[in-house]
Amino acid sequence: MDSVLQKGCLVLYTCSIWGGRVKLPKSAVTVDADPEFYNATKYLVDRGYLQPLEGIRSEARSYLYKKTLPFPIPGILFVPKGMGGTIDQKMGMYQNKFNELTEEFARNYETFIDQARIKLGHLFNPTEYPKDIRRHFSFAWKLYNFDVPDQVQVFSPEIYEKAVADYQQTIREFQETAATTLRTTFSEMVDHIVERLSGERKTFRDSLVGNVKEFLNDFAVLNITNDTELSRAVEKCRMILDGVSADAIRSNDTFRDHIAKNMSRVKAEVDTMMVSRPMRKIRVA
Repeated sequence: MDSVLQKGCLVLYTCSIWGGRVKLPKSAVTVDADPEFYNATKYLVDRGYLQPLEGIRSEARSYLYKKTLPFPIPGILFVPKGMGGTIDQKMGMYQNKFNELTEEFARNYETFIDQARIKLGHLFNPTEYPKDIRRHFSFAWKLYNFDVPDQVQVFSPEIYEKAVADYQQTIREFQETAATTLRTTFSEMVDHIVERLSGERKTFRDSLVGNVKEFLNDFAVLNITNDTELSRAVEKCRMILDGVSADAIRSNDTFRDHIAKNMSRVKAEVDTMMVSRPMRKIRVA
């Protein structure tokens, strides 16, 4: 197995939430419009009751995207060594919260249906509500070591065949995508911090600095392709932001200008790096 794959494992994350909606037939909607130009949806419960669960799903997905690298097979992410334990722990926390919210929703499910009966009026249809609502919610993830055949073969034969039989192309694509992802992520962070700190005094959140520092802390593990150019730029950024807090930047305009000027130099260096590597859309959160 190629050395780059020996630097980590794969992760599959799945999360399903009851949709709580159905499409209305055109005959149920009275509007002065061509039926081909509109769609009507009926909500079976107040959308606010499902939003906390949807929030956990999105938060867990975003967390995984920050801690992993894209793999050239849909639905699979690459976890660098050193991240597995941290990811397992964090995803366990998300799962526990998701399960708690699922139980809360299930306990109140009949009440939600009663509310919908009033709100929907003649559009209410009791047959559209699942009996065992808990079965419509799930949250799961699993780490698989690429060099353990029994684990890799948990994937479908088609996926395994693509990852192994078409090995060289898959690895080349993975390495290119992994390197591009790190450069793109860092470039976007640097661009954002320079934009917020330069010129007009714009407000910014603590996450402006916090997100960059989190990336800097994870970089050594995520840099599985040993991108030396990016490593140099990251180290310069690390030195600039070492010991720097968002509050310190806000409270001192001179210091703010100093950070902005130094980060602009990093930005110029990163911009040059991005010219030589095509930009590509890696993920959709």
